[in-house]
Amino acid sequence: MILATGVLLHGLTIPAFGQAVKGALLGTIIDSSGAAVIGASVTITNTQTNLSFTSKTNEDGNYTFSSIQDGIYRVEASLQGFKKAIQESIQVKVNTTVRVDFTFQVGAVTETVSVEASHEPLLQTDRADTGRVIESKQVAELPLGFNRNFQGLVFTVPGTTRPSRPHSQFFNSQDSLESKVNGQSRLSNNFQIEGVDDNEKSGLLQVLIPSADAIESVSVSTSNFDVELGRAGGAVSSVTLKSGTNALHGSVFGFGNNDNTQARDYFSGAKPPSHYRQFGATIGGPMKKNKLFYFGDYQYTTDALGIVNRHIVPYKEWFTGDFRNSPTKIYDPATGNTDGTGRAQISCNGVLNVICANRISPIAQKLLGFLPGPNITGAAFAQNNLIFGEVRIKKTHAFDTKINYNINDKNILSYRFSFQQPKVFDPGTYGIYGGPTNGGFAGTGTQNTVSTAANYTRTFDTSTVLEARFGVSWYHNVAISTADGLKTSDEVGIRNVNTDDFSSGLTSININGFSAPVLGFANSLPWDRGETTYVASAIMTKTRGNHTFKLGEEFHKNRDLLLQIQDNGGVRGFFTFSGSRTATPSDSAAQNGLSNAFAAFLLDVPGSLGRDIKVIDSPGTKHKEFFTFFQDRWQVSQNLTLTLGLRHEYYTPLVGIVDKGGLSNYDPVTNTGKVAGYGDVSDSADVTASWKNFAPRFGAAYRFNDKMVARIGYGATIVPFPDNSYAFNFPVKQNNSFSATNNFLPAGSMAAGFPDKIIFNIPTNGIIDGNNAVLKNSSLFSIPSKLREGKLHSFNVAFQRDIGWGFTGEAAYVGNLGRGILARLDLNAATALGAGLPGNDNAARPLFQKFGRSASVTTWIPTDTNYHSLQVKVDRRLKTDLLITTSYTLSRAINYGDENGLIDTPADISLYRGLAGFNRTHSFVQSFVWAIPYARDTHGIAKWVLDGWQFSGIFALQSGTPLDITASSTNLHAPGNTQRANVVGTPKILGNIGPGELYFDPTAFSTPAATLTSSTGVAYAPFGNLRRNDSGLNGPGYFNLDGSIFKKFRFSERVGGDIRADIFNALNHPNFNNPSTSLTSTTFGQINSTASSPRLVRFGFRVSF
Repeated sequence: MILATGVLLHGLTIPAFGQAVKGALLGTIIDSSGAAVIGASVTITNTQTNLSFTSKTNEDGNYTFSSIQDGIYRVEASLQGFKKAIQESIQVKVNTTVRVDFTFQVGAVTETVSVEASHEPLLQTDRADTGRVIESKQVAELPLGFNRNFQGLVFTVPGTTRPSRPHSQFFNSQDSLESKVNGQSRLSNNFQIEGVDDNEKSGLLQVLIPSADAIESVSVSTSNFDVELGRAGGAVSSVTLKSGTNALHGSVFGFGNNDNTQARDYFSGAKPPSHYRQFGATIGGPMKKNKLFYFGDYQYTTDALGIVNRHIVPYKEWFTGDFRNSPTKIYDPATGNTDGTGRAQISCNGVLNVICANRISPIAQKLLGFLPGPNITGAAFAQNNLIFGEVRIKKTHAFDTKINYNINDKNILSYRFSFQQPKVFDPGTYGIYGGPTNGGFAGTGTQNTVSTAANYTRTFDTSTVLEARFGVSWYHNVAISTADGLKTSDEVGIRNVNTDDFSSGLTSININGFSAPVLGFANSLPWDRGETTYVASAIMTKTRGNHTFKLGEEFHKNRDLLLQIQDNGGVRGFFTFSGSRTATPSDSAAQNGLSNAFAAFLLDVPGSLGRDIKVIDSPGTKHKEFFTFFQDRWQVSQNLTLTLGLRHEYYTPLVGIVDKGGLSNYDPVTNTGKVAGYGDVSDSADVTASWKNFAPRFGAAYRFNDKMVARIGYGATIVPFPDNSYAFNFPVKQNNSFSATNNFLPAGSMAAGFPDKIIFNIPTNGIIDGNNAVLKNSSLFSIPSKLREGKLHSFNVAFQRDIGWGFTGEAAYVGNLGRGILARLDLNAATALGAGLPGNDNAARPLFQKFGRSASVTTWIPTDTNYHSLQVKVDRRLKTDLLITTSYTLSRAINYGDENGLIDTPADISLYRGLAGFNRTHSFVQSFVWAIPYARDTHGIAKWVLDGWQFSGIFALQSGTPLDITASSTNLHAPGNTQRANVVGTPKILGNIGPGELYFDPTAFSTPAATLTSSTGVAYAPFGNLRRNDSGLNGPGYFNLDGSIFKKFRFSERVGGDIRADIFNALNHPNFNNPSTSLTSTTFGQINSTASSPRLVRFGFRVSF
């Protein structure tokens, strides 16, 4: 046998995104004259599991292996009359297609030409997808924030925005991150774990976040997806976990930091007590060599996050009713007339602005016993006067198990089970009495998550492969307050609140001008949320000649429970106290007075009160999804590959979990509410589905030579309806509200408590007359009966080249056009400015004019969007000691609102079309892993000290997002519309940061004056001359470097380890949020908060074998 290192390969290239869960390997074999070699035997062997497959080249010299497991392969090709060719170390990743081309040399088949492939450049030669595969080395050795979440690395893919964490700590206890991709909102992304859905419908989060040490790779496809992928306009991210092999491998790892390793906050200078600890282990190996393999991991994390809160709380001297230091007069609500006129200033024994002790509500006195009063000396009046530190504690247990069974070379089975349980505790401001910290989120949130899947692959012959998959994604999230099980409201004397365990704890006490709630909890606590999604799919792949056909079907079934009653104070209800109850119509200062509102609380004269009513125990929705797809990948010639595909998606309408009364819809034409399952109303409340969701895909890749590739692609994707809000319309959710007949009378009292629950009885025909007082005054959602999903048309043209030294460069134009992308609109907002009557702006509302309805009616309308970008990548795979990914994006995104936002200029919808709020014109992100090689030849102590050093990091530089300048909408006299500002000067950035400092020049903008008069005699202002996000100004950019320093050790041939320090925001560079952009704000033009955390050093270790 002859071993040679020359003239073997015509090329080795890896085009990404060929299979969603498995990989593919293909190539062409020619002889030295360039002629196709027909009938050559090609055998691929997974060197980690010793599983082999054999095929033969066709009449054009092509061969294909479809749906193969990810891993390291050896490729052997032979034919009588030619030397046997072997290609070693071919890495096939999930959702990639590897091309290995051979040029045969004449000779005896017993002679062998072999080449190691690990140093070959990677080109994407057979597909037109865009995106990136993130390797396990990057996940393991780049600095990962957010609980070491791999999603932070999606930022390294061109076209993506910096990841951030949406929702509350309780709602998103798994720390799922969001990122906008190619101009689409986070709601357009799709997450998968090994082909199984991993999405929350409520909140649009990734359900389960696998341990970074368990991840083999992450495939992020951002445009022109493989036909197997869909349900996304942004990115499809598919995670593959590690698998066992014939060799026993494992690791033990740990990470930690505390407040001593973090810098101080930019604005507060505080460094609250915090600590983070994460420990875990992985192990994988053979249960039966070459046949049965296992992998498992366990990870435990405890994250104690110190938080400094500042609030405005009532002044201690006011607790006794002494308001002599008040800047406003306190008027006695027991005097004067019912309209507030004729009231006398309150006094006690002749002392003005003092309430006698015998008039102070006993309930208020008890509640005051729960309040500590201010602790910031010298705080200005009506400014933060309480500083409060707390430690929010989250503990997470997680594990994965995975079994791979190579039954034989024709039948392969794998099974995975993943579990995660995060539990969050937030003590709140006042413990069991709640308080304003985090909006009243004080309590415990626990989520149990399971993701499991089985994959079966059947190889019928060398050209026919069937892959079948079944999986389940399930989570159950329960949040309770710190007062769970307590009857605190009953104990202080507020009756009819704690009617069951679900309504336990203290009702919310809101006093205008003070941080809310003064006492009590967030309206949304408690809640009981959960989803179950079943996924089943079957994909047949058939190779015939130069065509590889794929035909597949996928089915999803989802159940989404959301028992979260929060529209009107929650199940414990609320009491709100305002200054007008202790004021007069002629004293506007008293009406808005902080002390007046607190005096109303002492006197127990609330302006409003109410609570939500739990009507059904299982509110929520169910639906099904059916996907069918066909694809032909055609190797037209040795240099040209075409991909033609068609995907069809069908989404059933949402139906209620409760078949009868679990869903409702409002019909604005007939002014009626329709309740599903009653009378002739369908279980979807008469909303129908569309069968017309066809999504064609096309791609072409042309290989000029083994150094350069050109690609062009087009693909349509269906953007499913992103909302289930209408599933919680009245009467599925009900509340009881009580308001006074004017601004000066009380609506009730704490002493009287709440009246008995008033529950609306649904008519037997399911049709509710719009003149019903509750329906008429409820904010409703209206879904068009023929709701249609949007469609995104994506396209790209890319050129990629091997530029030497292990680097590849790529420049691509990537764009998309959205058609029928759904955006929210209030059907009852005024469609013309000044169209009401003098003194009655509601007369401008369309449904007020027809039916006397003044409450909002939210619907969804189709809109157009567009995105255009230049996306550049310069990458270097791990060759010797250096791995680099570099991405630059120059982009512009236009839409009608971000993340299902409400169009706020219904009188002129075109004004709302503008730059996306997340648009960043420039984005540069680079990641690197560099193992310093200079001391490898040393020995003894010198080797232990000098060898094994490694640096890695992520550097990001981005321009800012657009500033949207708004003004007071009062002069529009058009309810539901937001006024845009006028530009009256030259907008310019001043760049100052901090309270009282101006980031931009506020004098360049003004509020439009009421210069017009309507036909009804209303003086009104036109819209300003700015459109949404059209100020020409951007907020602060983003500049950050996260770095890691490693010291690696080798204890033996099989055992090694490292210690490391991850340094987040290594330069301690502050990044800032956008300034206030409302002309009505007292902080207009000011920046008072940061967009990133100060420097944090986290230490870690890992021992591997």
